[in-house]
Amino acid sequence: MAKKFGKFLMVTAAVSAVAAGVYYCLQNRDSSVDDDFDDDDDFDDFDDDLDDDETSKEADRNYVDLDLEKAEEFKEGLDAAKAEATDKIIGAAKEVTDKVKETAEKAEVKVEEFFDDESDDNDGSMDAM
Repeated sequence: MAKKFGKFLMVTAAVSAVAAGVYYCLQNRDSSVDDDFDDDDDFDDFDDDLDDDETSKEADRNYVDLDLEKAEEFKEGLDAAKAEATDKIIGAAKEVTDKVKETAEKAEVKVEEFFDDESDDNDGSMDAM
């Protein structure tokens, strides 16, 4: 009997939750649709808002002519600076690589000497382990 009553309560709760959801959606559907149409009013023509004073200021504006020769010189200077920086970076990278190789070789020699010295002391016996 308790199982049937528990199932009845679960079904009743589920049906009431679905009914409440449908009711909520139907109540708020109209208000959300109305809110969306209010956003369309933002597409006004703003040209009507300009004053005559502002348009006269725009007519008095002076423009600067571009000197293409100076632009080419500037571009060549940038290319030269870029090439110089690239050469410096590559040179520094080579120096670092050479130093790393030297250090690795020195470490390898020290490791070999360490293991060579140890093997001479033990005379090939495994007693040290």
